[in-house]
Amino acid sequence: MGYNRCMRAGVAEIPFDLPRGIPMMGYGARKGVALSEHDPLHARALLLENGGRVLFVQLEVCLLGVPQAAALRARIARRTGIPAEAIWIAATHTHSGPETGLAQVLSGQPEPDHAEPIFAAAEEAAARACARAGPARIGLGAARAGIGRNRREAGGAVDEEIVVLRVDRAGSATGPAATGGTLAVAFVHGTHPTVLGHENLAWSADWPGAAGQEIRAAFPEAVPLFLLGAHGDVDPRTRGLQDLAIPDQSVGAGFEASDALGREAGAAVVEAARAIVPDGELAVASHATSVAIAVHGGEAGADARRRTLARRAEEAARALGLDPGEPLRISRVFAAEADRIAGVAPEEARERLARGRLFVRDRTAPRIAGGLRPAVELRVLELGAARWLGLPAEVTAELGLAWKRAHAPGSAVLSNVGGWLRYLPHPDRFTSPLGHQHYEVLNSTLEPGAALRLFSAAEALAGR
Repeated sequence: MGYNRCMRAGVAEIPFDLPRGIPMMGYGARKGVALSEHDPLHARALLLENGGRVLFVQLEVCLLGVPQAAALRARIARRTGIPAEAIWIAATHTHSGPETGLAQVLSGQPEPDHAEPIFAAAEEAAARACARAGPARIGLGAARAGIGRNRREAGGAVDEEIVVLRVDRAGSATGPAATGGTLAVAFVHGTHPTVLGHENLAWSADWPGAAGQEIRAAFPEAVPLFLLGAHGDVDPRTRGLQDLAIPDQSVGAGFEASDALGREAGAAVVEAARAIVPDGELAVASHATSVAIAVHGGEAGADARRRTLARRAEEAARALGLDPGEPLRISRVFAAEADRIAGVAPEEARERLARGRLFVRDRTAPRIAGGLRPAVELRVLELGAARWLGLPAEVTAELGLAWKRAHAPGSAVLSNVGGWLRYLPHPDRFTSPLGHQHYEVLNSTLEPGAALRLFSAAEALAGR
């Protein structure tokens, strides 16, 4: 196909200037601060324009709060003139990146000093991508890589597809051998970047970093951008099933395993990218909307929530052997957990832990979400016939697969876009046998029906 001059693209990347000795983010069991660097971390930005426009801003960090993403989006909009609704702020979710000040911001405190250079790098990458925008062609493809496994149940849902977006300069050669004019290769996949565990004290992008190195070796001029897909219940295959009753499950497999999985995924992306023949006629448009959704216990209002919390506190105190007459604080729950599961059968240990974590979940939900009934923002991107859905949560695999089945090839769900509201499971997970013991349910924020409401709103937006 030919191309027209309406299609434009720009890309940029800036490495973070991360000193040693600052806290890392991703594991509660981690002790110590960053001591070294295994691979550099970056902020990357990709602008696409054709009819409409979208600006992806990718940060190789674990998490950003919704207020942090909104503030970064606003400063990028002021700097670049790109409308805020067209700016997609996305964390890659590496668990070996810098602490971003999430807890402080959600508690109403200022971010730590070391966080600002991270956001400044993201703003600068966005500005440079916009400044460098020129005529371009883009194309979508797909690869497969079995690097993940469902951590909730053996044989559970896993999406092995990697959606690949190739961006070329207009006028460059096309075809399988033409790589010199490629500006960027973006890839979307739903596996946690958690090959490395809590014992690791070196900066790393985890397996997506190694995948990016593989892509850059094949496309020397291209910037690789990893966008996290529907991964909420999918871990790297180096990990086993997640079990609350087993301590130290966040121990990792090390750099050799992380690099190997990354090279495997990267090689698949390279093969798919080489087969893509980009064109300049793929329409681009980004839409955004918000849906008011209650947090856990907030569905029926503040009074009902107080009663729910009182019941949760009583159940947690009983399960963990705490005095129900004393106010139950979150710190008391975590302090009591180890003592109450020592020497206990796994079935009973899981139930005791779940009762404590249900209280923690419901107690903290309004702080994570910013209220009892927050306006949850979602985004839908048109890339020709494909539709990308961006949500501020860790979306589980079955939801991502359902979106793909409903839309054209090249469609995908992107997690942690616009911040983080913890996990977003399918409503059925809340009512399944022992579902209340599942990590994704215990670490969700929004009411059980939230996923279907958000996806319904997204379908309406996708059909606009």
